[in-house]
Amino acid sequence: MTFRNFGKLNAIFMKKTAIIMGCAASMMMLAYCTPKASKAISSLPVETKEQITAQYTANELETGKTIFLANCAKCHKLKQPETRTPGQWNKILKRMIPKSKLNDSEGKLVRAYVIANSKEP
Repeated sequence: MTFRNFGKLNAIFMKKTAIIMGCAASMMMLAYCTPKASKAISSLPVETKEQITAQYTANELETGKTIFLANCAKCHKLKQPETRTPGQWNKILKRMIPKSKLNDSEGKLVRAYVIANSKEP
């Protein structure tokens, strides 16, 4: 093997190594950025409108509405709260709140807002 061939092999090895390292770094970033399901949100029971309005103030519900309007419309068309029952919203929000990367308190306020304004079962 000549020195020239060794240099070519070394260049090929370095390219492959760089590609593998780049793929590994990308996979780590994707794993880190993937939303983690919030235990606080996913463990909440289905509450009635009455239970929600007894637990949250009008200001908290208004804050939930603001968060809902500002964050949920970034990815999709908003569904009005009155189009779903509390049970339907609970199921949807358990999946969507972690995807939206809201923290637990923001998620609870959004959940409170939509359930307080949901349709009767």
